[in-house]
Amino acid sequence: MESCIAACEECVDTCETCSSENEGKEGMELSVKLCIACEDVCNELITASENGTANLEALYKKCEEACVACATECEKHTDMQNCKECAEACRTCAAECKAMLAVAA
Repeated sequence: MESCIAACEECVDTCETCSSENEGKEGMELSVKLCIACEDVCNELITASENGTANLEALYKKCEEACVACATECEKHTDMQNCKECAEACRTCAAECKAMLAVAA
């Protein structure tokens, strides 16, 4: 679980940076929206994990889906370093969440 939480924390940081750097740029509205949503879900999972919430499976799934959506959008803008880093962090986080789902199953 520690590696999943670490991946979520990294994802939060990169999504925050990506959304901040892309805020107000033409054509980046969806990227900003998905980064903020991904950041929110990752923070929700981190908090739930720290609080020992019993049903984490739904949050792992929700986080995986948000990370995949964000990564898919940011990969369209890999000419921008912040988007490239965000996509990489989101893919890593999605993989960690998927692994946690496999363990929980």
